[in-house]
Parts: sequence; structure tokens; C-alpha cells
Amino acid sequence: MNKIKMAIVGCGTISKLNVPGYLEHPNCEIVALCDPIKERAYDKARIWGISPKIYTEFQDVLNDADVDAVELLTPTHMHSTQIIESLNSGKHVSCQKPLAVTMEEGYRIRDAVRASDKTFRITENFLYYPPILKATELLASGEIGDPSLVRIRTIRGSWDSKGIQVEDGALDWRTDSNLNPGGVLYDDGWHKYATAISWVGYVEKIASIVTINSLEGDGPLEETPSAAVMKVKNKDRLITIDYSSSPGMPFRTKYYPMDEFFEIIGQNGTIWVTRCTGELLDMPPLVLVKGDEVTSFSMPMDWIEGFKGAAKSFVDHLLEGTQPDMDIDFSMQVLDTALSIYKSSELEKTIYLSTD
Repeated sequence: MNKIKMAIVGCGTISKLNVPGYLEHPNCEIVALCDPIKERAYDKARIWGISPKIYTEFQDVLNDADVDAVELLTPTHMHSTQIIESLNSGKHVSCQKPLAVTMEEGYRIRDAVRASDKTFRITENFLYYPPILKATELLASGEIGDPSLVRIRTIRGSWDSKGIQVEDGALDWRTDSNLNPGGVLYDDGWHKYATAISWVGYVEKIASIVTINSLEGDGPLEETPSAAVMKVKNKDRLITIDYSSSPGMPFRTKYYPMDEFFEIIGQNGTIWVTRCTGELLDMPPLVLVKGDEVTSFSMPMDWIEGFKGAAKSFVDHLLEGTQPDMDIDFSMQVLDTALSIYKSSELEKTIYLSTD
């Protein structure tokens, strides 16, 4: 296989970020776009300067023998059916996070992945964001010694501060509790759980407090303030995640109105990733602190770089015949983490995860 022929399923808001990396890859060709709103697919094809086949029915993508792989950019409640049908149709699958809405759906996906000879991964752009990649490299090289704590804080601003145009209807299913199991701690929190787990290991147990509040619709969306503490399996390591909101504070962002700060604390020092989605702090994107020795790193730090890296990784792994990051086992661990945060808060008890 010298070139990957890709179909993009879902041409909504997130496609503006996920697709450019595929367009830039010299060994990838987008041969089909699929969206229930035909005009939206045609509009994206025009913006991206391509002439793919346009489908409104997902089954037509699966029936297209010219398609090697699919990138599923669809609502989470559709993932399990679409992933399984894609694998059964002989397509490689990259699917937008989160994996699914229940553990039961996740197990069905896992069975299908294990029974298939095709490649599957969940798309996780944070793992390819250049400052996070560099932090991973520093951690693996032993710069701060054995890590004991990962701390990730997220501040959310007013929706009016967003820098990206959100497609009509994008929030409808997200704010419907019958279609989505949570709000920001589920949909956005996935990024943070995946990043922390990739740094320090799988989670054994979780204790959390989740504030349930909504911006609109009948499902929780905002969920601030909220916090979770996680114990890493078989290690003396903790992960802390907290979400807060400052709706009256202006946010500098080209994308969504939120800002992150990541900290990895080790025996011999600390690593800071000072930004991701937003641009709140006038600091280098990555700082290594070792006592009175402070090293700042400069690198590409636009949030879209993580999406481009994720696309490049998927294509490269398909060409090499190797497994990308965020395989089914890792994705099941992140799903279990995301769902257990809600369970811990609801039951007011520590939850032990069931995934290995």
C-alpha cells in the first residue's frame, strides 16, 4: 500500500481541525466525504480544494471499494455501530474520541477489533501536541526522575469567547442526556485522562466531586467546579484533574474558550506544559524546572498541530503496518476512567476501575 485512500465521515466543526493533517500528507488521498447534510460536505470539499465522492449515507462509504480507511468524526453515540460496521467491511478505522457512551459498547467494539485484521485507533490530538510530545520525551529520558504526580487544570470561559465557528446543531446531542453520558468532563476530559495515563500509567481507583450544571438542553455540559484524584495502578503516583470556570474573564483563543496547564512532578524536577487549547499565559509552551535550573523550550504551539500530528501518525502506521497510539485497550482504560469519575461523585465513594 503506497497511498491511503481515506473517507471522512462527518463534516461538522471538528473536521476543520482533523482533516488538514490528512490533506497535507503526501501519501494520503481523501476520496470520499460523508455527511447527512450534503451541502455541508460539498462546502468542505470546496474549502479544502478537493473533489471527492460525496455521500449522505454511511453504508455507501462502506460499500466503496476505493476506500481503505475511515476517519469517524461523528457523535459519540454513533461510534460503536460505525466502528464495528467499518471493521466488518474491511476498513481501517480512526475514530474521534470518546470511544463510546457505555462500557458495554466499548466491550463490543473491543471484540470486533480483536476479531479484525484491520487497524483501529481512537483519534487523540493532545498526545501529538508538540509541547506534550516534548514533555513525554523529557519524562522518558529521566530528566525529572520517577514521576509522583500529574496535575492538569482546565479553566473554561464564556462561550462568546470562542474563536472557531461552531456548526449549527453541534451542541444538540452533547446536551441530550439520552445520547451523551456527561458534559465537559466526559467530552473534553477524555483528552486530559488520555494524556495523564500516557505519562504515568493506568488508573486503579478514582475519587471525584462533579458539579452538575448546564448551559443549555437537558444534559450537563459545563460541570464546573469539578475535581478528581486518581491512583495509578501498582505505582505510588497520583493524577489530579480539576475544572473551573471564569465566564467574566476574556480568553485568548483561536478555538474553544478554555485554557489548560499541565504539571508533571518528579523526584528531581518538574515539567510544565503551559498551554494547549487557549493562549492565556504569556509563557514558553514548555518549561523544565530543576531547582535553580530552569529551561524553557520553544516549538510550534498552535492547538491544530496536535490534530495534524494525529493524522500523520495514523497514515504512517497504516503504511508501515504497525499499531498507532490509542489502541483499543488504552481506549477502554480511558473510557472506564471517564465514566468512573461520574460514578464516584454520584455514589460519593472511591471507584475501582474494571479494565486492565
